[in-house]
Amino acid sequence: MGRMDARAHPERGTGSGGNDKPATYTRHRPEETVLYQVVEQNVESFFDAVAEQGTSLPGFVRDEFDAYLRCGRLEHGFIRAKCEGCRYEHLVAFSCKLRGFCPSCGVRRMVESAAHLLDHVVPDIQMRQWVLSFPWPLRMLFAARPDWLSRILGIVTRALSSGVLRRAELRRGDGAETGTITFIQRYGSALNLNVHLHLLVPDGAYTFQHDKARFHRAPAPSSVELHRLLETLITRITRSLVQGGVLVEEEGADQPYLDLELTSPMEQLTASAVQYRIAVGPQAGRKTMTLHNPRAANDDNTFTKPFTVARDGFSLNCSVACEAGERTKLERVCRYMARPPVAEERLSIDGDGLVVYQLKRPFSDGTTHVLFEPNDFIARLAALVPRPRVHLIRYHGLFAPNARHRHLVVPTKATTPSPEQTDHTHEPSSAPMTWMARLKRVFGIDISHCPRCGGKLRVIGEVTQPTLIARILEHLKAQPHHQQVPRAPPALLAS
Repeated sequence: MGRMDARAHPERGTGSGGNDKPATYTRHRPEETVLYQVVEQNVESFFDAVAEQGTSLPGFVRDEFDAYLRCGRLEHGFIRAKCEGCRYEHLVAFSCKLRGFCPSCGVRRMVESAAHLLDHVVPDIQMRQWVLSFPWPLRMLFAARPDWLSRILGIVTRALSSGVLRRAELRRGDGAETGTITFIQRYGSALNLNVHLHLLVPDGAYTFQHDKARFHRAPAPSSVELHRLLETLITRITRSLVQGGVLVEEEGADQPYLDLELTSPMEQLTASAVQYRIAVGPQAGRKTMTLHNPRAANDDNTFTKPFTVARDGFSLNCSVACEAGERTKLERVCRYMARPPVAEERLSIDGDGLVVYQLKRPFSDGTTHVLFEPNDFIARLAALVPRPRVHLIRYHGLFAPNARHRHLVVPTKATTPSPEQTDHTHEPSSAPMTWMARLKRVFGIDISHCPRCGGKLRVIGEVTQPTLIARILEHLKAQPHHQQVPRAPPALLAS
């Protein structure tokens, strides 16, 4: 059975609490969004343009677009749920379940990943988010050769874990252990391809005695320690890449250069997406068009973010931390690390037919929007599609599946909910969240009960036959009480 797509009605309360009326379920209608319309109208011309050049993109890229155009559409199949009392009926469309740019499936994965971490992986201790960004050449390398990112990730996790043990005044030789959970993000705020790492790391480490775990808290890293850590990371990453032959050191050169030929069409798309370049059409190779607001520019180069260090294109930040007991905040942090790449509410079409994407925050030079020709926008989405069978969430140390002491530190049952969570938490389960559980977790919507009479809703079948789908949809169009209000904006889900 395929996964299902769900959103919530914005005019009623959500799972965050504070409203007197419960939220109600409303089916997501992707065909009404700007993103869907741009893809539907331009995806064929984009692939035709690629074919005219005598080249082709990998099959998984085309599969991503085809699946997205079916995602959330009742015409391609759905689940039927009916009230046992008044016979009111819900139709829940199947979703594509892919990992590229689909906002609906991205939000589903974001919610499920955060819920899984809170309920089954992350203990109730102090946690800190670390963010490591790389210079442009390494972003291209990691996008084109994901195996190199796996090798570098081992260097990063060992360096961070060693720093935590040192600040906690513990040693691995004495049996002290810690762990990391890494989210590999492949995108930036301007829909650029930006492979970087978000790591969730305990602010401390464990020791073990008599089959019991004891947590030793570590202080936050100082500025000196952060500079030393970044220096260590740069040195070790550079040495590893030089030894592997992808970075070349020349005598007299200030820095090694990347020895990587990007010849395939997919690699050329990724290179353009990394460098903010137009990938297709007569303007190919030029910088992506942007809009600027001079009043939003920040020319003060002396400003430094707290807990942030940068050098040679590398950047390391660890400013976000959660204390023990701040499970609601920690879940928000996990959702941020697992968020999808496209924010639909910031996407629009201008009077010239260009796709306009508004930045969440202006760049330092005052850039507020990026603009794409429709085919170049499709090319940018194609570059964001990850390769199949490449894991985007990694577990190391104590959090690794086969870690010896993992069972002593991970939650064995659901953490006691905070007051604002009491009415909409779900029972922990190792299985993926169902669509009903997901609605209840995020919005406090109990879809198991009829919104009309309060009776119990029961799933009565999975409809996949085209003729039966058409008959049911035609029948429901004639029923006035089945007309549904507009769906919720994606911003509610990502908040």
